Amino acid sequence: MAKREQINWGIFPEEHKDDLMKKHLYYVPGIVVSNISKQIYVSGQNGLRRDAQGRVLNEGDLEDQTGVALEKIKTILAKAGATLSDVVQVTVFLRDASERDKHAEIRAKYFKEGQPASTLVGTDFIFKEMLVEINAIAVV
Repeated sequence: MAKREQINWGIFPEEHKDDLMKKHLYYVPGIVVSNISKQIYVSGQNGLRRDAQGRVLNEGDLEDQTGVALEKIKTILAKAGATLSDVVQVTVFLRDASERDKHAEIRAKYFKEGQPASTLVGTDFIFKEMLVEINAIAVV
């Protein structure tokens, strides 16, 4: 099993790093991973929830779309023998980067055993209903 360790590298004072990390959207400066036996690369997963006719059911709902995207990632990881706790890096694309606080709160509920290193990008999407897309790298 891969060993994972978050690194601070002096960005946050050690005695306040947990509080400061939360104020900085659960930002983790880096992750050190050793004893890797497998790497899993998960392509970008959007958070659209559709009905049988293809209609989007969660348009405008960042909380639900973030949850759907993370559940898709969770399913893909499970098929590869991994969990969200094995994720060491994510890239998050948000239609509205000003929603980053809301997204970070939702994401924190999924990564309970430690936040991965992350990059946040504000962007437009091909589908107008899309608010978020997330890709991930996991190691086991």
